[in-house]
Amino acid sequence: MAQAAEVLERAQFPPVGTWTFDKNHTTVGFVARHMLSRVRGRFNVFDGTVVIAERPEDSHVEVEIDAASIETKTDMRDNHLRSADFFDVENHPKLTFRSREIRPAGGNRFRLVGDLTIRDITREVVLDAEFLGWGPGPSSEAPTMSAFTASAEIDREAWGLTWNVAVETGGLLVGRKVRIEIDTELHLSE
Repeated sequence: MAQAAEVLERAQFPPVGTWTFDKNHTTVGFVARHMLSRVRGRFNVFDGTVVIAERPEDSHVEVEIDAASIETKTDMRDNHLRSADFFDVENHPKLTFRSREIRPAGGNRFRLVGDLTIRDITREVVLDAEFLGWGPGPSSEAPTMSAFTASAEIDREAWGLTWNVAVETGGLLVGRKVRIEIDTELHLSE
């Protein structure tokens, strides 16, 4: 007997409509290797929408991030990340993500396939995502809210972020792999 194709269930998504980020309850972050340790950072300025369609597979996400808003709690490192060695914010002020496809991954989990653009280089990224639920919002201005998480590991060099130096104990100062971690609360705007 043929196995039924896995589908995205309407019940595993919030109500149909356009959702906007609650910026006070959303984190667009990352984790990267620095020598032997891991450094956590985030982007503090971003905007975008999540459109939930009647057929969940027709839903889509668009996000724009201000590259200069990067923060790792170390001013010297943040300024270096803004420089031409990394994000080159003077010439490439925005990072963008636009989804192209949503794939079911069981229950309230799915894979969000889209295009991530950094330094005018666009590559496909697959985010492992989870819908955490929806319900009444905190105020009359935001009467309905929902929450998601998403993450992916990328190779920063695929976007031209190749700067590095060798350390005298062996290896490199900055790891190639970067883990993207997003925790978001959204409010229904339409």
